[in-house]
Amino acid sequence: PPQPADLWKTVSMVSSSTYSFKQDTGDKIYRRSFYTFWKRAAPPASMEIFNAPNREVCTVRRERSNTPLQALVTLNDPQFIEASRMLANMTLATANSTDQDRLQFIAERLLSRPLNDDETKILLIAINDLKSHYASHEEETKALLTIGIAEEQSQIERSELAAWTMLASEMMNLDETLCK
Repeated sequence: PPQPADLWKTVSMVSSSTYSFKQDTGDKIYRRSFYTFWKRAAPPASMEIFNAPNREVCTVRRERSNTPLQALVTLNDPQFIEASRMLANMTLATANSTDQDRLQFIAERLLSRPLNDDETKILLIAINDLKSHYASHEEETKALLTIGIAEEQSQIERSELAAWTMLASEMMNLDETLCK
């Protein structure tokens, strides 16, 4: 998975085979992070923040937690932003009727349940605000849509995609999505 540049150089010996990290490319980049190289001195940061066991002892049941650091990861990590964009792409490509249908499409994938009326009202307000924001802020739209390595879908309006990306990101950050 993507890692900050030169992350492992600070914890590796120059002669070590893990001194330089090479990020996968193409379809390999989208494998689950379970298939990642784990270095004891520098475990993958997002896995540590989400309380992955440290591998020194067997763990039967993982802890559930929800901390501000986890929110920082889900809202800022390129993997999560790109995942939000890919969910937004899928939503705009398949659920092409109303915004309510699109919201339900995302909810079924992230929450495994439909939204209730109150949740739908709140999210409709949010998506309308996001649409108007990104329609009038082209530079922010461009910056958001260039995060990650996936190619941009040219048939989707950029401000619309940016708005749905941010809404998907918000919903991915819900406690219900992360912990339940």
